[in-house]
Amino acid sequence: MPKKIIIMCSLIIFGTIFISFIKNKTKEIEKQILILNKENEELIIKLKNEKLENDYLSSPEIIKELAKKFLPKDYVEMNKSQFKYLND
Repeated sequence: MPKKIIIMCSLIIFGTIFISFIKNKTKEIEKQILILNKENEELIIKLKNEKLENDYLSSPEIIKELAKKFLPKDYVEMNKSQFKYLND
């Protein structure tokens, strides 16, 4: 009878320690997941902003303004039809 009580008590103590260890590990993993999710959201926002900036800067009107501002005065604008392709 005392052996059964000792075995049961040791199993209960071991089980409690094991469960608390698992809980602590899962809390750490959840914290890491939250941090990664936050970083992911920040990167998504940055990506959207970069796409907006790229769309704005690559619009033809903005390119013409930037060309007038930064390119030399003898800059000539060409249409797509003026290009000759080598494999034609």
